[in-house]
Amino acid sequence: MKIMLIKQKPILAFSLAGILLSPYAACDLQQQNGLDIRCQPSSHTTPVIGELSDLTLIGTSVADAPFATSAAEIVSYDSCTDLLYVVNAQAKQVDILTMDEQGKPTAIGAINLQSAAKTAGIEIGAANSVSAYEGVVAVAIENANKQANGLIALYRSDNLKLIATYPTGALPDMVSFSKDGRYIATANEGEPNANYQVDPEGSITLVDLANGPANANVQQINFKAFNKGGVRHNELPISVRISGPNATVAQDLEPEYLSFADNGKLYVALQENNALAVIDVATARVDAIVGLGTKSWANVALDASNKDKKIGNFKSYSQLESLYMPDGIASYTVNGNTYLVTANEGDSREYGVDTTQQVCDESGYTWDENDYTDTPDYTTKVGFCIAHTDEVRGKKLKIDNQHPLVEALQDKKQLARLKVVQPESKVDANKPVYAFGSRSFSIWDDKGNLTFDSGDQFSQTVFALEPRQLNSTHNNNQSGDNRSDDRGGEPEVVEVASINDRHYAFIGLERQGGIMVYDITDPTKGRFITYVNNRHYDQDVCTEVDDGDCKNGVYNPNAGDLGPESIEYFQRQGKHYLAVGNEVSGTTSVYQLQFKSHR
Repeated sequence: MKIMLIKQKPILAFSLAGILLSPYAACDLQQQNGLDIRCQPSSHTTPVIGELSDLTLIGTSVADAPFATSAAEIVSYDSCTDLLYVVNAQAKQVDILTMDEQGKPTAIGAINLQSAAKTAGIEIGAANSVSAYEGVVAVAIENANKQANGLIALYRSDNLKLIATYPTGALPDMVSFSKDGRYIATANEGEPNANYQVDPEGSITLVDLANGPANANVQQINFKAFNKGGVRHNELPISVRISGPNATVAQDLEPEYLSFADNGKLYVALQENNALAVIDVATARVDAIVGLGTKSWANVALDASNKDKKIGNFKSYSQLESLYMPDGIASYTVNGNTYLVTANEGDSREYGVDTTQQVCDESGYTWDENDYTDTPDYTTKVGFCIAHTDEVRGKKLKIDNQHPLVEALQDKKQLARLKVVQPESKVDANKPVYAFGSRSFSIWDDKGNLTFDSGDQFSQTVFALEPRQLNSTHNNNQSGDNRSDDRGGEPEVVEVASINDRHYAFIGLERQGGIMVYDITDPTKGRFITYVNNRHYDQDVCTEVDDGDCKNGVYNPNAGDLGPESIEYFQRQGKHYLAVGNEVSGTTSVYQLQFKSHR
C-alpha cells in the first residue's frame, strides 16, 4: 500500500489575500530544483478501516462570473500550501481556494496569467487546465489565436511568482505532472478553426524538470511519422478514425486528455479518433496508436430519442454500435499490471459560425434551420452555419433498404433522432450503424484491450434515482430526455483513487451532473458503489429563466452543481476528499469520502 503524505494546517508566514501560509521545510524535489519552496510539515493519513461507501458534500465555492462561462473548469490540489487551484477560463486566470478544518472551500485570490503572456511574448486566450505538485502550479494556456501554439506557465504556490514558461503545440487542453513531479505534459488538441480552413496538428508537449525549471528540457512530440507516406503509417490501425476534411493523420489526431502511468508510459486519449496514443516518457517517443473499437447495443439498452414523449424508453438494437471516444483518462496498477480507465463521452466534428442563411448559402455551407434566433428587430434570422460535420440524424442516414435498422431509423420513437456517424457511402446491409460515445466508462489493459465496460448502468441508475431527469442537459433544469438523441449523460471525466489496496473510480457526467462511484480493484469486474448528484432540479438555473433556459446570465446558487468537468482526489488532515469543478454553474464543490467498517 502506498501512503501519501498529508500537509497540516498553516501557522503563519506571508499573506495571500488575508490567508497566512507557513514557512516550514521545503519540498525535497523543489529544493533540489533550487526553488526552496516552503511547505507545511507532513503527516500520514489516518488509516482507513473498511471500504468506500459514500460521498458527503462538505461545501461549495461559487465563482464571481456569468453563468455558463467555464469559470470553474479544472481543479487541482496543492499539498504544499493546502490550497485548491481552479481554472477560470472566463477571467483568464486561476482562482485560489482555501479550505477550513472540515474542507469547505472559499475563494481567496487568483493567479493573473498576464505575467506568463508577457514573458512568453504572446497574446493569450483562456487557461484550459491546471496541475499542482508540492508547491509548484502548472497552467496550460491557449494562444489568443487558438490555432497557434500555446504555453505552459509554471508558478510557485507559496507566493504565486512566475517561475518559467514553456512553449506547447496548438490548444494545450490538459496539463499534468508525473507522479514523481519530474515531468509535465500537455495534450495539445490542435483543434481546427470555425470554418475548418485552418487545422493545426495535434501533439504532446513533454517537459523534463530533472535539471530544474530554468534548464528544463522541452520536447514536442508529434504524429507526422504516421501520415500517409510516413515511415510509420503502416502501424496505424484501421480502427483509428481519421475523418477531418483533407486532413493528414497528424492534423486529425486531437489529444484530449492524458495520464502518467507507473510503467513509465504516458497514455493519451484521442477522443474524436476513438483511439489512445501510448508514449514512452524516457525517450519521448510514440510507442503506438491504439484503436478502441466499438460497443454493441444488442445486449444493453439506451434511450435514443428526445421526441418520443417517454423518458427512459430503453431499447436494444442489433447492428447499432457506439464508438467509445473517451474524453477523460486515468491509470492505475494491479499486481504489477497497468490499467486505463476512460470516461466515454463521445464527440462529433461539427464546425461552423453564427450568421444569416444568405451568407451561409453564399459560402457554400449548410444553414441549420433548426438552430436559429431572430435579431432584435425580428427582420433577420441568425443561425448556425455548418462548415463541416460528420454527424447526421438517423432518419437522414444513407443506408441499404435491407438493413435490419431501416424501420427503427425512420421512427422518431426509436433511432430517427439519434445522431450517428455519416459515412462517405451508403451503409451496407451487413454493416453496423455507429453512434457517438458509449454512455459508459471502461477499463482497458496497457495494450488497449477492453477488460470491463459499465454497459447501460449509468442510465439505468440515473433513471432509478432521477426518473424525470434522465438525459437532462447541463444548463436547464427542465430538460429531462433532452440529450437522449445525442450522447446521454455524457461521461466526461474520471479520477482514480488507490486507498488501502483498493482502487476506486469516480466518473463525472457532464450533462446529467453528478458522480458515479465504482470499486475497480478487479479490472474485469467494476462494482457500482453509489451515485451522488449535487444538482437541484426544482430550482431555476438562473435568477431569471425562459422555458428553463437562463435569461440574464446570473447563476442561481440554489440550483447546485451543473456540468462537472474535473475531479481531483486528495488527502488532508487524515481525511480523503474529492474536489469537483463544474464549468456551467461555475462552482467548485468538495466531498469527503466515507468508509464503512468491516464487521
